Amino acid sequence: MPFFYMRETGKNMIRFIFVSLPLIVLFLIAVAFGALNKQVIAVDFIVAQQQISVATLTALFLAVGFLIGLLSMLGAQWMLRRDIRKLKKQLVNSKSAA
Repeated sequence: MPFFYMRETGKNMIRFIFVSLPLIVLFLIAVAFGALNKQVIAVDFIVAQQQISVATLTALFLAVGFLIGLLSMLGAQWMLRRDIRKLKKQLVNSKSAA
């Protein structure tokens, strides 16, 4: 067995290695990017113009993209759970009929 797989906490350790560690690394890269890009740029919205730093604009678009992705994943997850519930009902009904 690999060194990071323990009997009680094996799944948690694997989840930490494959999910949390890359997120921590990406966060550190984002902090470094923000520290190095302090230039202010003019952004034209439809009704107004705003002066925003490059790091803030990047963080804003990253957050919007994350929320769009999260919402699309939640919709797919909801549909899958609904299908699983329906299939479980069919399985119970077929077992009780037999």
